[in-house]
Amino acid sequence: MAEEFSADRREAANVARDLKAIRAALDGGNAGALDARTGSEKVDEAVRRFFAESSDNRERMNALLERAAGLLDALVEGTGTLDGSLADSLTTGTGGT
Repeated sequence: MAEEFSADRREAANVARDLKAIRAALDGGNAGALDARTGSEKVDEAVRRFFAESSDNRERMNALLERAAGLLDALVEGTGTLDGSLADSLTTGTGGT
């Protein structure tokens, strides 16, 4: 049954890194929308209004991405610690008793 509970630590770390990159890219777009300059005041205002009205969804998405990345980081760290502890406790000594 133990084989049912496996995790690829490298892949989990890669996904966590990717989620952090997505989060950074989404957060990095804040200034551009607020500073819209399309050449049309109506379009600029529409972009700013859309951006302001969608802030709740962006904040929620930011929080979810942060949480998912944190959970994956904890998985990687926890499984590494557990693997190390198990390996240490199962190592046989060379001395005779």
